Formats: sequence, C-alpha cells, structure tokens
Amino acid sequence: MSELDGRLHTAARAIPFVLPEKYVTQALQAQFIKQEDYLKHSKALNQSAKQMGVEHLYVLSLRGADVIFIANSALLAGMNIERDGDYLPSHSERFTLVRSAIAAGQPIFGNIHDQYGRYRSIAMPVLGGDGVVYVLGADIAVDKLLARQSEARIRAFLIGLLMFGFGVLISWLLASQMTAPLRRFSSAVHRFAAGEFDVRMPMHRHDELGNLASAFNAMGDAISAREHLMRQLAFSDRLTGLPNRVKFAELLSAYLIKTPSWLAVVMIDLADFRYINDAFGFDAGDRVLCTMSDRLSQMQPEHLKIVSRISGNSFVLLLSADNETQTHAQIQMIEAALSESLFLGEQKVNVAIRSGIAIYPLHADTAEGLLRHAEVAMFFAKRDRESSVIYDPSREEDRLNQFTLLGDLREALSENHLVVYYQPKINVSTGLVGAAEALVRWQHPSRGWISPGLFIPFAEKTGKLRGITEWVLCEVLRQQVEWQRNHVNLLISVNVGVSDVEDIQFVDFVEEQLNKAGSAANLCLEITETGVMHKPDAMLQNLARLRRLGVQLSIDDFGTGYSSFAYLAKMPVNELKIDQVFVMSMNSTFESVSIVRSMIEIGHILGLKVVAEGVETIGIWQALAVMGCDEVQGYLIAKPMAANELLDWLSEGPHQPVELTPPSMSNF
Repeated sequence: MSELDGRLHTAARAIPFVLPEKYVTQALQAQFIKQEDYLKHSKALNQSAKQMGVEHLYVLSLRGADVIFIANSALLAGMNIERDGDYLPSHSERFTLVRSAIAAGQPIFGNIHDQYGRYRSIAMPVLGGDGVVYVLGADIAVDKLLARQSEARIRAFLIGLLMFGFGVLISWLLASQMTAPLRRFSSAVHRFAAGEFDVRMPMHRHDELGNLASAFNAMGDAISAREHLMRQLAFSDRLTGLPNRVKFAELLSAYLIKTPSWLAVVMIDLADFRYINDAFGFDAGDRVLCTMSDRLSQMQPEHLKIVSRISGNSFVLLLSADNETQTHAQIQMIEAALSESLFLGEQKVNVAIRSGIAIYPLHADTAEGLLRHAEVAMFFAKRDRESSVIYDPSREEDRLNQFTLLGDLREALSENHLVVYYQPKINVSTGLVGAAEALVRWQHPSRGWISPGLFIPFAEKTGKLRGITEWVLCEVLRQQVEWQRNHVNLLISVNVGVSDVEDIQFVDFVEEQLNKAGSAANLCLEITETGVMHKPDAMLQNLARLRRLGVQLSIDDFGTGYSSFAYLAKMPVNELKIDQVFVMSMNSTFESVSIVRSMIEIGHILGLKVVAEGVETIGIWQALAVMGCDEVQGYLIAKPMAANELLDWLSEGPHQPVELTPPSMSNF
C-alpha cells in the first residue's frame, strides 16, 4: 500500500469517529434524509477532511439500484435534490468503485476522473449493526497534489539556484557556511518526503535560510498534528479515551516480546447492557460506560497492565500473574469494583459482569490468538450466565457448531424440518384427556434429531425463537382443523415468552391465525414465567385481548421465575403449571412436597386450574391426586408423540395409571 493509499485508508477508517453512529443507522433505515441533518454532518466531515489532508470524505449506501450519499464533505457541490429529498450525485463514475467494494467485501482503491478533476479514491464497505452494508469513502485530488509537488520542486530549485548564485558571489569564504545548512536542509526534506514528519531544522538564523527553516518546521508541525489526530482517531476509543482493539493488540504484542511470562487477557462484557439503553437512553448508557472506564483506570492494581474498550459494552484487560489462582483473585477484585451500584438520576443500577480469560502462553502465544480465545471464553460465560470462564480448546467445536445452527435453523423453518409432538395432559379425577402440550422437535437432515435443550436457548439468544413460536402456532391450528374432521377436539397448549405477549404485533398474529382456523381453534398459551416483564401494563392489556379472542392462558414453570402475587392476581390466566423441577424432587425432599402443596393451594385460591408436569412415578401421581392437583402430564402418562400417534393413543380410553389411593408420605 502506497503512502497515498495509506492516508486514504486511515482517513476512511476515521469517519465513524466523526459521524455519529445513530445518524448513520437512521439514515440507512430512512427513505428521506432531512436536509439540515445532512448538511450538519456533511460539514463535520468537511472539517475532518481538511484536518486529515484529504479532499473529500463521504458515506454512501445502496438503495435499490441507486447509490446515495448519507453524508458528503463536499456539501451540496455537484449534488441535486431528487426523488422526494434523497440526495443523489450529479455524477456517477465512482459508483462502479463503490459497487465493486461491496461485492468484494473489502476496501478497493481506484482512480476517478470527472468534471472536477482527477482523484485517487478508496471505497471501504462496512457492515452496520442492523446488517446493512454501507461504504466509507475518501478522495485525494491528484491534480492539486501534483501541482503542489510541482510548485515545491520549482521553489526548491529556485532556492537552490539562488543559494548557488549567492555562494558564487560571496566567494569561497562563505561557501562552507552555506553548504552545511543546505546539506542539512536537503537531508531533512528527503526524510520528510519519506514520511518522517517529525524531522525539524534546528537552525537559529535571521536570514532567508532561517525563514525557510522556520516555514519548513511550521509545515512539519501542522502535518505532525494531523497525523497525531488521525492516529488518535484510529487507535483510541472516542467515548472513554481508552485504547481500542487495534491499539490493545499492538501494546499486547510489545508485552509478549519484552515480558515472556504468565499473562492473562480478560475480556469483560457488561451483561444485558441493552436494557440500560432501552430504559434510560443511549446518553445514560454512555455514562455507564464512562463510569466503568473510570473505575478500571483508577484501580490500576499492580498487575493490571492495559485497559482497553474494544466494542460497545466490552472491555479487555491485560493482567500479569504468577499462576491461575492469582489471576482469579485479581479478576474477582475487578468484578467487585465493576459490580458496585451506580445511579442514573435517582435510579439505582447494578451491572452484571461476564468475563472470558485466555492465558499466555497456555492458550496462545500471539496477541490476536489471545484476543480471539478470550472472546470465545466470554461467549460461553454469556451463554451459560457465568461470571467468568477460562478458555477451553475442547469447547471451540461446540461454539462453531452453535454458529452453524443459525443458518441451519433458518433452513429448518423454510424446509419444514421442524415437527410438532404432543404430550397429553390427563384429568386426575377422571383419567380423561382433554388437553395436550405442543412441543417442537427438529429433525436435522444430516445430524438427526437435535435436542430442544440445544436449539431453543440458541434461538432465543439469536432472535429466532419468535419465528419458531409462530410456526408452531400455525402448525397446531392446522392440525386442529384436521382433527375437527375426525371429531377430535383437544385444548392444545403452545409455549410463548413474556416478550411475545408484551408485543402487540404477536397478538395481532395470533388473532389472524385464529380467524383462519375458525371453530377448530382451541388454544392455550403457556407463558414462560422465567422471562422478565419489561412492559407489565402492555402485557396485561394483551392478555385481556387474548382472553376475549377465546384463548386460554397458563403460567408455565410456576415458581422458577419473576412472578409476583400482585401481578399474578391481576393476570387474566386460567391455569398454573408447576415446574417439573419441584414435581420430580418430591421423591427426594419433603420440602418439595410442601412447596407443591402450597402452589396447588395458591392456584385454587386464585380460582385457577393447576397442572403438574414431570410426573414419572406412581407415588408422585398419587400424592398430587391427594393434594387436589387438577391435571398432570409426564412420562408416567405418555411421552410426547406425533399427531397420528396421539390419535391412536387416545382411542385406548381412560389413562389413569393406578387407582387413587392415599400415598405413604414416608416415600417423600
């Protein structure tokens, strides 16, 4: 990469530090960019372009077949306002370069010649947070650059010629005094031309040569200041002032060379940080990040060598230690400091910490290797909700498999690789089956059956669970229409999350599907209690609407989550479902028996039907019957089965496992 291309590359990389991410995100999503916003941010780019010594800085994006400017340091020069306010260029030669860069997925340099002159340009594609690709661009005017170089050569030639003539006139007595400064000046110019911008002319003269040296030094100061600013933008975090990932890797590499001992790279994630942004706004989120940065910087324990912010809510540290035990002690001290409460206005906020640890030389011997392995460890800490995890090479394949699941999951939805199984619920008193729970299964074309315990949590974290839920809902209602033809009418329960019933769009979707199914629809939504309620008022309104639509509602996994009796009393639900953790432990602990009995009594006090899941032994069946539990499900009754198998099973008649006799409480 030439020095010219290097300057273009550095300038393009600095654009995100000048242009607010919020504006770029909004501009990419909007159909129309407000003129005042466009001008404001274009002027900011124009000022940065001058500071960086380039002609233009701009950001472009594809919108259909068109390429549009999101911001342009050239302001409105050569621009037309067309198509309802979209800012489009009056020339399009450089768009070939832009499209090539997007297609290649990497920066591309090119030479552009238009009515304004010749330019050396770069188009650098960037993937936005919402998956939209946009392009960062920078231009250097070749004609102006050549003109300045030509002028500099002419000026240098004239100065040299003047010096030579002056030297001839003054004679050999002054020659030695003139040639030495010229040699120094020539050396400085060559070093400067080679990119050594900190070279200066230490000349204390009051003649023309002194003036030239002063001008040279002033030029060097200005260019050095610009280079320093560009490096600062490229290698430090604008919000906190901490080194960024690139600078951290550079500093870490230096440590690995001079300190070949036990080192730990610790990558820290502020868990659920998005909720702070959602609840208090991005300014509050920035204050939290700055507070965490200050806490880390002010601690500076003996073994904390580097503190860096590498992404939105992630920091990375370099610790020196003698062993793993000492490293854990240091991390616990850091986690304790970061976990201390802070206040956003009058609201007290606690931030949970997840950290991944990679050890040198145990896990890697390069900076990038240590960073990558620390990131892998942090991934598992976040997934398993552990405070800290040390990198384990054996889990690398597990992580890669999980990422491949994302693409496979999309295909599973589109290619109908998912299957709905049904586990019946039986009435404890009569042994009759009037309901069943729909459970999704995944038959992968190459891996076979994939456990729901693997792909459901993964789908939830990657935002794909809503799609699975909607698919199951449609499949259940389709099956009920088919069953209606065979005179089978079962209440089918479908699991949904708290975030689903808080969302009005999901409720609209349910209503639409119920209308399609017509009279065959007999639906119960089991709301997973382990979810956190972010919009309790909206949820209560949506639940009431679902009840009006004829949908029954159940609190699933009762006793394991966040429900309060105050909200439980307000919820228009029909049923409480006791989590199998409590039910299955009735054989081993008397406390579990007491807990289950209390849950049944609470449900009946509230006028709700009580269902117990995870019933696998006759003793538990009898105990639940004596306690007054209304319905049960579990392997003692039947395993989950396909729709056609369920019809065969139902034809066998009542399904009470044994006669109802009082259980011996000595078994519990």
